[in-house]
Amino acid sequence: MLSIDEHVITAQQINSKFERFSNALHLDPEKGSVAVCIESTVDWLSLCFYAKEHGLTVMPIHASTPESLARKYAEKAGCYTLLYGTLENVICIPENEQQDTAPGLIQMSSGTTGEPKSIKRSWRSIDQEVAAYVAHFTAPNSMSPVIACPITHSYGLICGIFVGLARGKHPRVFTSINPKHLLKTLLTLDKPLLYSSPSMIDTVCMLWPKNSKLHAVMTSGTLMSAPVFLRAKAKVNHFFQQYGCSEAGCVAVSEYVDNTNTIGEVLGHLEVEAGESLAAPAEIVINVKQPLDGQCAKIHTNDLGYFDNRKGKKQLHFVARQDDTIIVSGLNVYPKDVEDVVLTHPDINDAVLFKMPDKHAGYRAYLQYCANHQFTAEDKASFKVWCHKHLAAYQVPFDFIQVDSITRLPNGKVNRKAIANAYLSKIDTLGMQQKTKQVTVSAPDKALSEKVPS
Repeated sequence: MLSIDEHVITAQQINSKFERFSNALHLDPEKGSVAVCIESTVDWLSLCFYAKEHGLTVMPIHASTPESLARKYAEKAGCYTLLYGTLENVICIPENEQQDTAPGLIQMSSGTTGEPKSIKRSWRSIDQEVAAYVAHFTAPNSMSPVIACPITHSYGLICGIFVGLARGKHPRVFTSINPKHLLKTLLTLDKPLLYSSPSMIDTVCMLWPKNSKLHAVMTSGTLMSAPVFLRAKAKVNHFFQQYGCSEAGCVAVSEYVDNTNTIGEVLGHLEVEAGESLAAPAEIVINVKQPLDGQCAKIHTNDLGYFDNRKGKKQLHFVARQDDTIIVSGLNVYPKDVEDVVLTHPDINDAVLFKMPDKHAGYRAYLQYCANHQFTAEDKASFKVWCHKHLAAYQVPFDFIQVDSITRLPNGKVNRKAIANAYLSKIDTLGMQQKTKQVTVSAPDKALSEKVPS
């Protein structure tokens, strides 16, 4: 049993749709996988459970995705069918017809390092992850899971719903992310565990009654900034964080989060390689002990991390994406280290550090920031002085760019490369406009000079 926006959905209600699915010719594993981009959460979950039970591969696509883009994703992932809007709107892609030999779930990667790609995991490998998650992370056995994040993504679907059901719990899913509505439900539950994004957790904690605390939260994906983490942690009894990737699912869970970089103990079905200390981080490489159905045994994450021992347990820590690390004067600048400090400035609301190519230095660090008022030249100079006081000299950004808002992906992550490219494109456009203006101004002057006799 589970609930969607406070409406209870029974197993009987879900199973009642199975006969309809079994009679649908386009839901035949012999023809291939199915992309699902529909409004109804009940229909999506019913089809997902059916697919898992009957050996069909499905690819969930967020319902807000335009049809042309959803079709592009479906075609690229090799899906034979796209269900768009409703279960009745069937779009066949005959050139992709092919028997599915390893049924499972197709997910889109976050796209933080470039073009999002489709990644398939078999249902058996997902069952393996769920079993390892439940066995390793026992603290929530007495808690009520509340999922306030997309269930088209593995975080909400697998760790929220599948794990909740495997524990014998009643998962509660919220599709309309209204903080006050969510808060009302959380206050009525005994020992709620909120699965959500850093921004939603922060909002709920700020709204939480002063004389009590939210029982438990789980965060994943983008790391919280240090100020947000400290603010939220003060309002929560149990603060959990997990780390994973599209190819392996959840990799590690932390029950003792004392800083935002702590991502916890590795799940039992995996082994992980990483650095030995913060001073010597290395790429986080995941080794799957028993890869199933063609799953890659060794997964290179392109993330930098390290292990240490806390409370007698080996804890994994995230440092930065390798691609995001900026080398300044031979020293590594990790964007989050700088962002966490910058966000303690009283006037700064949001910030992202990214690198720009430089013909002399190779790369330089640039800071895009949002402030509570428009900075004057004097404010900007003062901000730079403040940064010199609070950061190491090599960490101070080369330039500061104020913006109204910072572009983020739906999961809250930032694509630093895309931000850098957009800024570079803006500079090029402004440069062209300036050249055009100069030509326009100089042309009449030239014509006038030709008319005036010497």
